[in-house]
Amino acid sequence: MNKKMIGFFVLMSFLLTGCWDKEELNDVSIVTGIAVDPGEEKKYKMTVEIVNSPEYGKQGALGNTPVITYSLEGNSLSELSNKMNVGLDRKLIYSHTRVLFINEEIAREGLFGFLDFLERSGHFRNDFNILITKGNPASDFTKITYPIQKSPSLKLHKQIQTFLEEWGGDPRVRLTDFISSIISKGKNPVAATVVLKGDVEKGKNVENNKSLEPEALILIDGIAIFKDDKMLGSIPLKETRAYLWTQKLKHTSLSIPCEEGKEEKELYFDVRVSRSNTKLKVSYKNNNPKLIVKITGETKIQGSECTNDLTKIDVFMEYEKKINEFVKKDITSTIQSIQEEYGVDIFGFGEALYRQDPQKFKKEESKWDEVFAEAEVDVEVDLHLLRSGIKNKSFMTDLKTNKE
Repeated sequence: MNKKMIGFFVLMSFLLTGCWDKEELNDVSIVTGIAVDPGEEKKYKMTVEIVNSPEYGKQGALGNTPVITYSLEGNSLSELSNKMNVGLDRKLIYSHTRVLFINEEIAREGLFGFLDFLERSGHFRNDFNILITKGNPASDFTKITYPIQKSPSLKLHKQIQTFLEEWGGDPRVRLTDFISSIISKGKNPVAATVVLKGDVEKGKNVENNKSLEPEALILIDGIAIFKDDKMLGSIPLKETRAYLWTQKLKHTSLSIPCEEGKEEKELYFDVRVSRSNTKLKVSYKNNNPKLIVKITGETKIQGSECTNDLTKIDVFMEYEKKINEFVKKDITSTIQSIQEEYGVDIFGFGEALYRQDPQKFKKEESKWDEVFAEAEVDVEVDLHLLRSGIKNKSFMTDLKTNKE
């Protein structure tokens, strides 16, 4: 190797060292959750939830608090995020934030005050949940311990993901989704809501991790409905699942009455939706808009209190009909409820119209929410009942036959 090549590699070794901006783990703290409440003296009160890393080690855990919280008041989240060291010793790392808790009062006043900072800053990723807190200060939600997942925010992040996969209940809203819906003229934002159940003060104690039945839990409650950046109100879980049907809900479970009209001792059969697909469309007839939802998918029987014989094809077809009618009624009533109570399109029918006919949407764009509120609703459901589990005939059918 000649001297020029040796000199080149020596020079490159100085350029590629890569240690100029290093940060030691002992000098930083990981933020897993942020809560925003109205301040008493300033505009905002920001609370950070910080991991107490020794409590997550296999050998170093001593049973102490798994997270540490600290609150500070100020007029902007940007300032507060850099000012937290007035009470904390280590530099805070926000890239692992999993939950942003926003007090309902703040949400109703408007979120423009800090959304730009979160999007503009390079310290936050786009994979954290935006949650609206109801009933308690947002800071309380960063302090409720849980035995299996010690960090409240990490626990809730996993809880929401699992709940969505198993039943539905979270709109999967991330920061860019929320901002895109604000900008869009054909869809308004939503965000999941959470509440606290139990004794909040006991839930903040490490002893809560040692109880067979936790003293306090964070529960998913539904979704908040926004007009631009301001929260108008919220809907419960049942209507949230109906909303998610319009957003391509993949899996859920249904309990459907065996017979309509029975008020006492109602019997149900249980259905698992294993696959579904949704399409939104807007049609016009005589200049009158119609909102169309088309749902297709597959279901199977998970359990039944009904005594009907599922080995008979007419019974199977009757169950399938009941499933489709149940889902259609659920979705239709939810859309109509949103039309009447809030008058804002959270479903994305405006965006669907834009994809279909951009020129038509341009004419309606400035008044789309008013058009949405007055439009007719047509929900078409085609869910096929493919299986009845690992058995066809229930033992209850045999019992009914023996009694007869």
